[in-house]
Amino acid sequence: MDQDKHIDVSDLYEQLVDAHPTLLRLLVWQQGALLLDSSNAYARLDAETNLLKKFANAIIHLMPFMRSPLSDFHGELKNVRSVTKTITSLLAGLVFGKDILAHLEDPIRLYFPEIPADDPKATIRLKHLLSNTSGLPTVDDLKSMRKLLSTANWLQTILHYPLQDQPGRNHCYSSANFHLANCLLERVLGSNLLHYAGEHFFHPLGIHDLYWACDPQGVPFGGSDLYLRAEDMLKIGILCYQHGKWEGKQIIAQQWLDAATRPVIKVNDTDQYGYGWWVDHNVVQGCLPSFSACGVGGQRIIVIPSQASIVISISLTSLHAHSSMVDDLVCAYFSK
Repeated sequence: MDQDKHIDVSDLYEQLVDAHPTLLRLLVWQQGALLLDSSNAYARLDAETNLLKKFANAIIHLMPFMRSPLSDFHGELKNVRSVTKTITSLLAGLVFGKDILAHLEDPIRLYFPEIPADDPKATIRLKHLLSNTSGLPTVDDLKSMRKLLSTANWLQTILHYPLQDQPGRNHCYSSANFHLANCLLERVLGSNLLHYAGEHFFHPLGIHDLYWACDPQGVPFGGSDLYLRAEDMLKIGILCYQHGKWEGKQIIAQQWLDAATRPVIKVNDTDQYGYGWWVDHNVVQGCLPSFSACGVGGQRIIVIPSQASIVISISLTSLHAHSSMVDDLVCAYFSK
């Protein structure tokens, strides 16, 4: 696009608030400039979600595992939900560096020798975890998530799940995949992944105020519950738009971002999935190629490379919010 011309985004915020009333904040960045920063003081939850959260807060001292799947904030920081999966993917590229593409073929049993050789899960590879194609069941409904988070060892709980499909065959969206991935990365490092992420990923981007919920063994939850500011989500989007570079330094290998943001498997008629990224939303209907980090309820980092544009949204997490309309509106807006 013309490097001196910015897209008019003046009515994008109004369109999104009208279609998605749980929207809290919208940032639009293009060609190095922040074009829009709008907040919605009237964001609201549906009655059922609001009642459930009040109930959870009332009994949190009895069932502390209720806190994580229902918590939206840690102080002023927002739970970005499954945007966390994209961060896990980025950390995989950071830990393995330029060798990451070769390591995609690693059987996870290489890192989890407790998996019996004759267990079907021994055939799962790292690439299957990062593309949600391992065959493990989803744990992303409220009941399954609460059950997992209430166990004393999330890793061992996940490793005992029976496979529901052959690895590599189909897409099944599951935070179990990405928590296994974080456990694997910690075993590769031989040290705490959260400390490593702070020193080598977040802090170089100037992100110092964050919270990441961990399992009982101290491994950050790979599938959700990373809490960030919208401004810091934008920094991550800019890093990825800039092919992994930040202030002239290569933080994430470009070859990993190139591979991770290409389609690996078709999810449905409007979306494909890479390695921790949703890819080319609605491109079959004429939308421009894009890659997105997506969290339930409307947490988004949407990158549209041909328009040199990044859109950040954060929203209250509603049980009934159809947050795909965020992707529909944003991608169509920049493609018109």
